[in-house]
Amino acid sequence: MKKRERPSYAFLMEMMWVCAFFLICACIFVLAFAKAEQMSRKAETLNKATLAASNAMEEIYAAFDDAVNESGFDAVAGGQTGFAAAAESIGAAYSTDTFTLKVTSSAADGLLSVVVDATDTRDGEVLCTLNGARAAAERSPL
Repeated sequence: MKKRERPSYAFLMEMMWVCAFFLICACIFVLAFAKAEQMSRKAETLNKATLAASNAMEEIYAAFDDAVNESGFDAVAGGQTGFAAAAESIGAAYSTDTFTLKVTSSAADGLLSVVVDATDTRDGEVLCTLNGARAAAERSPL
């Protein structure tokens, strides 16, 4: 009687190990690319928020100079000119669906102090904070 040879499954097992290895590597690479995309979007949002905060601060300084030239520093510091509302509206104008700007300003002793906070609207994280100060420009006599 002839002995029946059992088929060897070594090649099949080796191919299963190779497929499993490539599947694990593919999952790792997909996760790495997804994380890179997430980091890229966050960096783009940070860049846009920083630029918008800087632009908002420059517009606030210009509005401050105009308000001081029209009414004087004491009127601006006393809240009689509507400068604070103008600063808030400037911050709101630069806000987008990905970030919001919160503008805080205070005027005292001839100095305007401005703080602009950019906050991510998706997770509430503060992206950047810009602090600035500006001295009141003296009126030029005409």
